[in-house]
Amino acid sequence: MGNELREGIFCPEEGADYEQVAYFSPYRGHIHNPGMGIVSMAISDHMVTGYTPQERAANDLKKPFCLTRRMLEEVTALPYIDNLYIRVGWNDVQKEKGRLDVIPEFEMAVEAAQRAGISWGFRIMQASPSNPREHLLPDFLADRVPMCPYYDGAVYGPSPRKLPLYTEEYLKYWREMLFLLGERYDGNPALEYADVSGFGLWGEGHHGCRATPDGPVVNLEPGSRERMEEVVERLIDSHREAFPMTPMVLNLILSEYRAGERAIREGCWVRRDSYYHWFQADQAWHGLHKCGDAAMIFETVMPGIGMEDHEDPAFRHTFMDTPDKMCDYGAAYGIVGFNIPDTLYADHMMPQLFEPFFQRLGYRLRPSIVWKQKKKDGGESLILGMVNDGCANPPGTLYFQAEIKGRKTGVRINGAELGGKMCLVELPLPQGGGDEAVLSLYLDIGKKRRPVRFAADVRSREAPFTLTIRLKH
Repeated sequence: MGNELREGIFCPEEGADYEQVAYFSPYRGHIHNPGMGIVSMAISDHMVTGYTPQERAANDLKKPFCLTRRMLEEVTALPYIDNLYIRVGWNDVQKEKGRLDVIPEFEMAVEAAQRAGISWGFRIMQASPSNPREHLLPDFLADRVPMCPYYDGAVYGPSPRKLPLYTEEYLKYWREMLFLLGERYDGNPALEYADVSGFGLWGEGHHGCRATPDGPVVNLEPGSRERMEEVVERLIDSHREAFPMTPMVLNLILSEYRAGERAIREGCWVRRDSYYHWFQADQAWHGLHKCGDAAMIFETVMPGIGMEDHEDPAFRHTFMDTPDKMCDYGAAYGIVGFNIPDTLYADHMMPQLFEPFFQRLGYRLRPSIVWKQKKKDGGESLILGMVNDGCANPPGTLYFQAEIKGRKTGVRINGAELGGKMCLVELPLPQGGGDEAVLSLYLDIGKKRRPVRFAADVRSREAPFTLTIRLKH
């Protein structure tokens, strides 16, 4: 963390005078802020429904439904949906080399997020056993990149799917596709994050699948470990270069590779595809040791389908307690369902599912106590006793601003400073005096700045964007 980002950390000065000027209690309820929130998948490879294990198993074999504008309007009308996630195949964004051919549903979801004033994120997959198509390569590559057949009878029965091999031609055109997407979307202010992908099933790094319809699950990772390390490194580098303005998200499966571990240390965001029994302790360790100003994204709360494996209460696990468990780990984002009908079903049938997210998810910043400081040289500042009532740090750099009669001052703080115990932030006041100072807060995510609501109770219907501090009582 650079020293310039500690410019606002308070250090007492000999001879200064202090006066308490304000206190703020925590705001209760959902807060819509950048860098956090409740996510609905707009498009995925699970465009089916079913809210019991039996229904889901039967519906998985049916033809997927298509996304509609009405679905998008309904889900973005929910006041607590903060982010739409788009999870599509490579052949959903490209057909020919050198150009994009983005499916209408992708564009519809982007436009819906922008109309609703919420953010969006995406992942492009090169393989998915949950997709009914045989493979996800664009048309021009289907005969040029070798593919390995695999089987996953849990979703679409005994029909084989194909996993592309990570040849030089594959890596070349995956990089091209990323740069085409980056040119179109990286500067989009509402694009909050983009997932590193292109490796393993669902682009998440998994290579455990069946080589024959009824055979055991085996590791189909093609090539030597050294080659796979090189592939992961090149995929990460290509993504980072294609999206310099947007935070990069890495599935914790990829922490098993040196390049993935290094990317986490260097500040990328992290994702875990579930909290269930596949979540391993070593992956959890890497996620907890991410940089303090990086976000954690969790998939997915699947409404209605329980995960009870044991009678012992200490091991009981249902979908209803998943949001709290995700917050226990420090989630900035929590995904509900694999598609919009899943999210709407949860909203209508089990609204209590969202309550832990309303109270704990992400960061919730407020000045619990505010002092006015007068220094020996006559300069004045506010000392903000900043508290985070959420479960996660703000993912980025915070910019605190004070305004008095149109005159403004500000300081920057790294989001890593604002987790856990109180942080004292010193915010110089504009010269010239005045009776009131208006505080505002912004978050720089990647290279995009957005205003932040304070999680302070000011007796209004929503958490406020500004706080007014009376300097003279």
